[in-house]
Amino acid sequence: MKKLPVILLAGTAFIWGAGTSFAQTQKQGEVTDQEFVIRKDRVLTVPTQPRAFEKLPVLPQPKGIENFSYTLTPFFLNIPALQLHPTALDKQYRKERVELYPGFIRAGYGNFASPLLEARYMSISPEPLNFALQLKHQSFGKGPVEVLGAQSPEAHTLFGGDVSYFLNKSEVFGGLSWGQDKYSFYGIDPNFTIPDNVDFIGPIIANNILNNLQVKAGIRDIEKTGPVSYEGQLSFRAFKDSYLARENEVGAKADLRFRTESDWSGNLGLAFYHTNPEDETYQKTRNYLTIRPRINYKYEAFQFSAGLNLVSENDSIPGKESDFKIFPVLKANYQFADEFGFFAELSGDVQRNTYFTFVNENPFLGPSSQLLNTTQNFKLAGGIEGQVQESIHYRAGIDISRYNNLHFFVNSITDSARFEIVYDEKSTVVNLNAELGFRFSEKYSMSSRLDLFQYDLSTQEEAWHRPVWALSINNQVKPFERLLLQANLNFMGGLKAKDYQFESLSIPPPFETVNLKAIADIQLKMDFKITDRISVFAEGNNLTNGKNMRWLNYPVRGVQLIGGASFKF
Repeated sequence: MKKLPVILLAGTAFIWGAGTSFAQTQKQGEVTDQEFVIRKDRVLTVPTQPRAFEKLPVLPQPKGIENFSYTLTPFFLNIPALQLHPTALDKQYRKERVELYPGFIRAGYGNFASPLLEARYMSISPEPLNFALQLKHQSFGKGPVEVLGAQSPEAHTLFGGDVSYFLNKSEVFGGLSWGQDKYSFYGIDPNFTIPDNVDFIGPIIANNILNNLQVKAGIRDIEKTGPVSYEGQLSFRAFKDSYLARENEVGAKADLRFRTESDWSGNLGLAFYHTNPEDETYQKTRNYLTIRPRINYKYEAFQFSAGLNLVSENDSIPGKESDFKIFPVLKANYQFADEFGFFAELSGDVQRNTYFTFVNENPFLGPSSQLLNTTQNFKLAGGIEGQVQESIHYRAGIDISRYNNLHFFVNSITDSARFEIVYDEKSTVVNLNAELGFRFSEKYSMSSRLDLFQYDLSTQEEAWHRPVWALSINNQVKPFERLLLQANLNFMGGLKAKDYQFESLSIPPPFETVNLKAIADIQLKMDFKITDRISVFAEGNNLTNGKNMRWLNYPVRGVQLIGGASFKF
């Protein structure tokens, strides 16, 4: 390879030299000497050839699919053949029918000469017309106080019935009930002493019998799943006691609910009540009308409600600006998870009070001079709630409310055994509350609630006969199918009463604030099912035998025991 460039170089030099000599010879006519240099050590280089132009390497050629030969060795096992035993499937295509009993009767007897009778009967046929009847009576022939052989009995009787007629999409319903409650004004002042040289035969315990008759009729839809649901009802109630208290009431209410295919819904509530109470020094016609529109929104775990409470009532109050009031209603609930969520509320309303509601709260109420509704100017509430593992539920919150005409009960100046109603003009009540509940299968369940109250009053010295704290714990145990046990604990404390001192001749007489003893009531119940039709029960109340006084001068009965049996037919 190196000789080729050398030869080419030498040839080129020779030709060029010959040409020159010839030219000179032609030009000058002579030949001159020339020197030629031949370099053998010179190396010629060429640029590197790119790899793209290299030839592909020769790859090994596949041998293709070859034939393989296997040797099978047989193995013989002594295994018996599988034997199948088919059987017919016994399946219940119809749900087992539960035996229903239209009638129920329960009877028992306990100390303090206390008979108990309860009976119910209802139709169980699938006819459009259904009815139910109820009777309940419980009385105590003896009470905690005996004066000159006179005792302090108590009795409660209720009899009523309900009827419904089902149409294609609605239900027409009605009801009638009569109730009677008998109490004795046995609240004798324990500090009372018989004056000297006075022929005193002793106080006379008067009985008071409270009777009420209630009638209702209405119509409502059955499905409650369509775009509109409705319910309307008319009612009448007549009430009177053994003295001069009377009260008749006529009422009408309606409720409309609207549903959309989205997350929005709404409802509209209407109610009107006309009452004409009268007492020893009081007689008036009272009207109460309320309209309650609501709009509800639900998005996943968030729920919101907004509306108004429009109330018109004609109670006569000094300085009252108008009979018509409007209150906003805002409620929100957000559940972050099943274990934790929060709720909040801002609202206001007018609480309707009647003589019937007052006497149900305090049965020893005497003549009243005025009946007033309670105005809740605002209610601000909030708290947290949640559920843990579907067995534990908790709730805790705070409630701050501002009231006008919040009612209290104090002993009457003229008769310490009777109570009268007093009102506070402007009151602020703070309520801290907490609830806790457990449910473990069907064996055990528990529910409890704690309330703490703080009162800020304007015209009353104390929150008479209202608790500062209250605690209730209800337990239910079912060790096995036929036995049911209940243990209920109720506690209440911070009650204060107004005790007038009649030694002074001033009018009104001075009074002393009495701190009533905390109330502790332990209740146990047992129900044992002998057969599907026959059961026996036992019940005990006030098992601590505490001399509790919910109302001043009225100690309750001691340990109360009652037992009996029930029968289904």
